[in-house]
Amino acid sequence: MNITEKLKILRLNINSDMNLVILKQSDSINNANVSIYDVYNPAFEHGGELKVDIFGYYNQKQGYIINNLENKYWRRKNMTGVTFKSAVVVPFLYVPLNKYLASDENRQIDSMHRFQANTVNHCKDMYNFSLKIQRTDSWGYIQANGRFDGLVSLLERRLVDFGSSPLLFKLDRMPYVDYGFGNWILRSTFIYRKPKVTATSYEIFLRPLETEVWIVILITLGAILIILKIIFRNEVKVFRKRNFSVDDTTWSFLVLFTLGAFCQQGASCYPKFLSSRILAFFIFLFSILIYQFYSASIVSYLLLEPPRTIFDLKDLKESSLRVGIEDILIDRNYFVQTTDPDAIELFETKIKGSNNNSGFYSPEEGLELVRQGGFAFHVETSTAYPIIERTFSNQDICELEEVQMYRTQPMFTNLQKNSPFREMMNYW
Repeated sequence: MNITEKLKILRLNINSDMNLVILKQSDSINNANVSIYDVYNPAFEHGGELKVDIFGYYNQKQGYIINNLENKYWRRKNMTGVTFKSAVVVPFLYVPLNKYLASDENRQIDSMHRFQANTVNHCKDMYNFSLKIQRTDSWGYIQANGRFDGLVSLLERRLVDFGSSPLLFKLDRMPYVDYGFGNWILRSTFIYRKPKVTATSYEIFLRPLETEVWIVILITLGAILIILKIIFRNEVKVFRKRNFSVDDTTWSFLVLFTLGAFCQQGASCYPKFLSSRILAFFIFLFSILIYQFYSASIVSYLLLEPPRTIFDLKDLKESSLRVGIEDILIDRNYFVQTTDPDAIELFETKIKGSNNNSGFYSPEEGLELVRQGGFAFHVETSTAYPIIERTFSNQDICELEEVQMYRTQPMFTNLQKNSPFREMMNYW
């Protein structure tokens, strides 16, 4: 048995770092001429064949001579057609799997899975391996028996080599799965049309000024009434001495006089004395300044876009909007595991129905309810945006707002624990 036959029984893979050094027999030790070979197997457990490629030479005169300085995964990219097994998460499927993954029709549905499957296909073409792909209906969540289901279970039991769907990073999956690079960003959000603000007449007419300002205005008007009463009473005394006719100076008349001036309606009589005319001038100036600011505020309130009233889950929970969730396992599992009190209360009060399913919709159904108004739908944006572009008017799109239930997070390539192909997939 020669050296190559002995090496064939070693469990080498594409990530192996092994060099075979052979001293030519015709050379002496002092004038050594050494050949260096790169030794690896594309995939020992998948029927790969041992590869022994010349890597470089060594002699005392020239030292090391390396023929190929490229990355080892680039040098070893021809895996000679070895077959890997993979799985993709597609909960519902009514056409052949390979046809569905390759189709460009309705790309907004199962976007992340079809994207990852196409990425793996490009990797397959680059490394020249074959792929057997199967379907599973779950990413992998702990069940009542304490074991994972779905893709994580297949990786844990080594029934597949890597996933063709991306996985979220979760601590409970770490002992069973190796993660590669993140190549998909999961962003899901509540999408809804901005609720119409139906303010009461009380709110509309008092909104332009703060409560403190209204109080100051009332105090000022009260002070004006008292000063008017004092000035008019002195005018009456003077006019009676001169036998002139006297205007009404009762409190009710003074109140009407002040309100008329304040509301830009004028006055039924005019002061005769300089002091009263100065006060009247002050009343009219004061009223016109308040009136201009007040009326401008009312007009701007009616013309401007209504202010945003929903900023987080608590606001959404307290709003009049009905709420629905995209029917995917990520969101169903979120409500099982979350400790966010607002999310829990939102689920209990606005999502969960009598059969525990009434709050979950397909993307098309949920977004149609959003279009009709009065409904907030939680959906992945990569799924939602193409549907919105196709079915919503420009006016409807301008009214849309978003509130996130959980943070935007990356999803990762996933492989068996301690997989020898992790660096290979990352290099690609």
